[in-house]
Amino acid sequence: MQRLFAFIEYNFHIILFVIIQIICGFLIFSLNPYQQATFSKSALNATSSINNWSSSIYNYWDLKNQNTWLQDQISKQFRESYPQSLSYMNDTFNVKDTSKHSLFDAIPAQVVFNTSYKTNNRFIINKGRNHGIKKNMGVISSQGIAGIILSSNENFSVAMSLLNTNMKIIPYINGQEYYTEIEWDNTKLNSLTINGINKLEKINVGDVVSTGNSSLLFPKGIPIGSVSKISNTSKSQYFKLEVETATNFRDLEYVFVVINREYSSLNQLLSDD
Repeated sequence: MQRLFAFIEYNFHIILFVIIQIICGFLIFSLNPYQQATFSKSALNATSSINNWSSSIYNYWDLKNQNTWLQDQISKQFRESYPQSLSYMNDTFNVKDTSKHSLFDAIPAQVVFNTSYKTNNRFIINKGRNHGIKKNMGVISSQGIAGIILSSNENFSVAMSLLNTNMKIIPYINGQEYYTEIEWDNTKLNSLTINGINKLEKINVGDVVSTGNSSLLFPKGIPIGSVSKISNTSKSQYFKLEVETATNFRDLEYVFVVINREYSSLNQLLSDD
């Protein structure tokens, strides 16, 4: 106690000065409306800034978590929609332990530009190199084949639509792959043609046309469309088939980019033959 009194006595003038400053400050803020308003505004601005900062952090992490969840759900949907397709490449090249080594994966994307009325149609998606998208990756909708990636920058990619005269896919019908090509002849929207299938083959209207074993870009079994018309002329020994696309290109909005994790190595294997 004596030390406390000695400290107060020794620092009496400093303590008195601090007390007077506190009293003066209280009187200024309590009696001067301008000072009250200025202080209140400063405090409000500081509080608002802190709230905005914390809200921005929360919204960022919440949005990031939502995007991660959405991508996981879409990739899961892709795997559940085409289970036989995901095992095709593994079986073909004898890759074991497929439960731990999924050869195909899917990245969801939104179509931001699309044409369906030109000779060579294309569409643009909002995913690019920053998201793992590269040239020569397959693109599918929730219904079936949509196109193939032509080029990418950091955040966007251009894809060649199935409705493009340069797009060629070997069709797989009724358990058999036909070494002809399904192509778009620029006559009907959402309609493709197949020439060169022998009339001895048993093909009917309504048969599903899908991808087969001849592509590293798409798993086997992805729908291309269904046979809508069979032209059978006596002058030819071959059918002409019209195929209605599984994907509605007029309303194309969301797609999956199909990633073959081993595309480079498998393509190199085929090139060595």
